[in-house]
Amino acid sequence: MSGGDVLLLLGVFLGGAAPWLEAIVVIPIGIVAGLNPILVVLVGVAGNLLTVWVAAFYGERIRTWWQARRARRRAERGETVPHHRQRRRERIERLLRRWGMPALAALGPIGLGTQVSALVAVGLGVSARASFVWIGAGTVVWSIVAAVAAVTGLSIAGVGA
Repeated sequence: MSGGDVLLLLGVFLGGAAPWLEAIVVIPIGIVAGLNPILVVLVGVAGNLLTVWVAAFYGERIRTWWQARRARRRAERGETVPHHRQRRRERIERLLRRWGMPALAALGPIGLGTQVSALVAVGLGVSARASFVWIGAGTVVWSIVAAVAAVTGLSIAGVGA
C-alpha cells in the first residue's frame, strides 16, 4: 500500500466521521479512487461509528443533566409536570417502542445523518448503547449497499456507469 493510498484511506475515515457527509458518500468515492473495497468500507464505517458513539454517549449525559436541572427548578418553585406534557411524553414513548429505532436506523444514514439520529434517539429517552447499536447496524447495512453499488457500477439514476 502506497503513501497515497494511506492518505486516501485517512480521507475516507475523516469523511465518514464528518456529520452529513456520511460513510455511504465517501465509500463509493474511495472505491472509485481504486482502493480495496473491503478496507474502504471498514475505514469509512469506523470513522462514522466513532462520531455516532460520541454523539450518543454525550447526548445521553446532556439529557440526564438537563432533566435533573428541570426537576430541580420545578421543585424549587413547587411545580409539577403538567398533565398534557405527561400524556404527550407517554405517546412519544409508545410510538418509539413500536417502530422508532428501526426507522431511525434505516433512515439515519440516508436522511437525517447518523449523528443527528443518535442525538434524536437519546433525546427521546433511548439509551446511548441501544442508539449506537441500532444506528450502527443501519450504517453498516447502507455502507455495504453503497460499496456494492460502487463496485458493480450502479448509478443513482439506475443507469449503469
